[in-house]
Amino acid sequence: MPGPVAPSEEAIALLRDQARQLDVEDLVDLCYARASESLRTSVYLEALRGRPGEQAQVAACLLCFDLARRGDERREAEVQFLLPTLEHLFASSTEGLPPRSVQGLIDKSVVVADLWQALADHASRRDPRMHDAMPELEVEAMVELDLFDADEIAELEVGLDDFDVDLIVDDAALAAFDGGLNRLIPPPPAALFSSDNGRDIDRLERLRDHCASYAAPVPAAAGLHAMTQLFLATHTRAVGLFGRRNKRRDRALVEGLTAFLSLPSPPAEAAAWFAASDVPGAEPQAWTKLAELLLDVAAQVGAEGERQHGGRPAAAGPSPRAPKVTRSVDAWAADVAENYAADARSVRIAQRLAHGDERRRR
Repeated sequence: MPGPVAPSEEAIALLRDQARQLDVEDLVDLCYARASESLRTSVYLEALRGRPGEQAQVAACLLCFDLARRGDERREAEVQFLLPTLEHLFASSTEGLPPRSVQGLIDKSVVVADLWQALADHASRRDPRMHDAMPELEVEAMVELDLFDADEIAELEVGLDDFDVDLIVDDAALAAFDGGLNRLIPPPPAALFSSDNGRDIDRLERLRDHCASYAAPVPAAAGLHAMTQLFLATHTRAVGLFGRRNKRRDRALVEGLTAFLSLPSPPAEAAAWFAASDVPGAEPQAWTKLAELLLDVAAQVGAEGERQHGGRPAAAGPSPRAPKVTRSVDAWAADVAENYAADARSVRIAQRLAHGDERRRR
């Protein structure tokens, strides 16, 4: 049996024209007068975006939220961005009575009333530290341009060695790295590694990018880059507004573990920021959470090794008759990180160092 036929461009254009002629309350009411369709909801959302006033903003957020909970990840990102603008409305919804601007939208429809309540419930559980920047949207496609083909490059006789130039000597790189780091350190009593609000997260993401820029010529930057990513991974929520994996957190987890496991030596200078001192460099329990993450990764690697060897611990070294396999440390680290992030255990890391006390894990 053939599926439903998609509406024509003419039909969609007519729907847009009709939506522009409706006021806000009638538009929302018509959208949910019968079984709502994603296309109709999207068109009506588009019609609401350019309208001024609090009621139009609330209506747009309701429709965007409805699309997001149906699985539209792009709308989910937009909802995260819109929610902070409605904080005063959620705060004024006391004793089950929503504000007047909302009441006009939900009076005619139980569906819309339930939608408002679901939006308010989700807003109460959101992570307020992540409101300062628009959540990331995945780039669906990339366009590659071939500027030269192989024959043209050969004709030009361009070799990579011709461009092997040391742009920054180590001393200059270290000085530039330290200068940028000092500008990112907040004034006391605030700690560099803190996650109380959106400004803290923004500062840590800038620190991460700064360290990544100097990771090659400055070993301390490489260590601090790994530790910053791991801190972000252990101090942001693993699950988003609709119960889906937080992709930003997952990326910080994979990149942080890969960078950490690829380090040629322990990141002693970076770890010093997490040590107890008169001037703390990190918020309380930050080191404990990092340690629990690394212990959990080690436990997974050990368990995987035992499974591969029939429940027995892996041998100390390769068998003399085993073929020699050349594999880079970076590739091994990336595999470990990606396998761990894909495992359900990475959503809620075991609190091995909690000493019986349940901690709030963000």
